[in-house]
Amino acid sequence: MHNEQKVTEHIYWIGGNDFVSTRFENLIPISRGISYNSYFIDDEKTAVMDTVDSVIRDVFMDNVSHLLQGRKLDYIIINHMEPDHSGSLLALAEAYPEAKIVATPQAQKMIDQYFHISLRDRFITSDEKLEIELGSHRLHFLKAPMVHWPEVTFTYEESEKVLFCADAFGTFGVLNGSVFADDVDYDGEYLPSCRKYYANIVARYGAQVLMALKKAEKLDIRYLCSLHGPVFRRPEDIGKMMSLYRKWASWEPEERSVSIFFASPYGNTAMAAQILAGKLAAEGVKNLKLVDLCSSSITEAFPEVLRRSHMVLAAVTMNMGLNPVMNAFLDLCKEMDVQNRTISIIGNSSWAPNVSGKLMMEKAGALKKCTILGDAVHISSSPADDDTLEKLAKLIAGHIMTEKKA
Repeated sequence: MHNEQKVTEHIYWIGGNDFVSTRFENLIPISRGISYNSYFIDDEKTAVMDTVDSVIRDVFMDNVSHLLQGRKLDYIIINHMEPDHSGSLLALAEAYPEAKIVATPQAQKMIDQYFHISLRDRFITSDEKLEIELGSHRLHFLKAPMVHWPEVTFTYEESEKVLFCADAFGTFGVLNGSVFADDVDYDGEYLPSCRKYYANIVARYGAQVLMALKKAEKLDIRYLCSLHGPVFRRPEDIGKMMSLYRKWASWEPEERSVSIFFASPYGNTAMAAQILAGKLAAEGVKNLKLVDLCSSSITEAFPEVLRRSHMVLAAVTMNMGLNPVMNAFLDLCKEMDVQNRTISIIGNSSWAPNVSGKLMMEKAGALKKCTILGDAVHISSSPADDDTLEKLAKLIAGHIMTEKKA
């Protein structure tokens, strides 16, 4: 039951699709599934680049066996030890006991922790001085700590110019036939999920991502092979992904526009958000996004922070505090180190003081390098037929248009 595909003349994709799991890390909804990628290098000596989640272990092991055709496996290269990539490591190591395991010291410690079986006599410690010759293929190793775990390594194969980049440039979503990004509608099918993946998995570690990019951008890369999602092989696609990652890691917005995040128990705060969006559109702001925090996971909402330059937060006072969904969303913004955004506030209350506006101002004000635009707008129960939201729309639109001209 093998299902491998060629990436280059001598390198194969040997991963598989997970149609079963409904949440990634049992947290992030993945309605379109996910792929777990592993790669096989076929040369005088053979190597497997990372393994896969246990949910697709059988097809992975069959792929390895089919490509080896009775030969021995020489190396198991570990770029990332998270269980969705090391879940089949022990099975592979036991099936091929002669294979050396190439891993950083941190990864070696994690192998001990996960499996409680000593494999240390098989370890080769990877660092940036190590080179491994397989025949015509030569492997180099680049440290990429905290992209997004401390043991992460990128592996560069110099003869065919392949960068195996761990979770970097990965995306949610299964592979639909071809493993190559240029064989599918990547922007329509995968890019939103790539943004979602980065936002929820990697965004906290922007500084470390930039350090890894600095190393990667010095290489001649003709194939970019992530552990999730399609393989990039066109220079323009590789350049685009590098540019996007640099933008995201720097917290530079993709576009000058507004994401309006609202938490509305009865629809009145949602109506205020809709009125504001309409008035912003009338002022010429394009590509707006209304995000209902109550109707989906905040992990679905968070990528919209990454995308746009301006945020509007609209929520009600509940139990003399902030609506808990908005509270959790802002806590996630803080945890992920959101930066360089311009934020406006709409608070709503019926019988209590405008606590929600005050608390959102405090939490938004604590975000690094973020600017609060204007005073918090207060709505009493439902939006009044006045110019309050129109004034806010003009303030935000004017700020966006001024920055666009600059």
